[in-house]
Amino acid sequence: MTDISRRSLAAGAGLLAGALAFGARAQQVAPQVATAIPVPKVTAKPLVINPEKVKGLSADLLRTHHDGVYAEEVKRLNAIGEELSTLDLSDVTAERLGDLKRDEQATHNSTLLHEIYFDGLAEAPTRPSGLLAQALSRDFGSFDRWKAEFCLIGESLKAGSGWVTMAYAPREKRLFNYRAENDSMAPAGGVPLLAMDMYEHAYAADYGTDTAKYIEAFVQAIKWTNAERLYREAMRV
Repeated sequence: MTDISRRSLAAGAGLLAGALAFGARAQQVAPQVATAIPVPKVTAKPLVINPEKVKGLSADLLRTHHDGVYAEEVKRLNAIGEELSTLDLSDVTAERLGDLKRDEQATHNSTLLHEIYFDGLAEAPTRPSGLLAQALSRDFGSFDRWKAEFCLIGESLKAGSGWVTMAYAPREKRLFNYRAENDSMAPAGGVPLLAMDMYEHAYAADYGTDTAKYIEAFVQAIKWTNAERLYREAMRV
């Protein structure tokens, strides 16, 4: 082999090595954006109570609320998740992604709070007991004072939207009543134990605009054993 051939071969090998090295560096620098990621599907929880036996809230209202509003929110949450999972992040605008993430948060909150709402309804009146009763007295002074605050927060949302939640705050290790004007608002770090839906779909068919009567009916229908179960779980957070 001539010197020229050897030099050409060496040069070619050098160019090939350089190209490979450049490609490796480019792979390290370029963001690896997955075009599809697995997203678990949310399944609507069944209505575990007999709606005919819940005092103060009609069976038709509860069925429409559960089978219509809540079930549709679950479908919407799944649709948003599916769209996000297949989104090409190298080709989407920040505004579009922002809209999807806003809707995802609001719909996720709505789905979760609706489940707590329905699980928190009883077929017969109950009263707080055990550790939860002790916590209500400790953190609010008495059950009656908790009820007065909870109901007044509901009255402040009589415009037809929002949630009132009783939640456990692990950082403070105590209970709080929280006010949310829409589905996107939620207490940071709070674990909801009880949720009262203040959107019109939760009461208008039975009470029109008389939110005070709806709030009293809801409080009388609370399944306190469910709230206590959630409280015991939250204390382990």
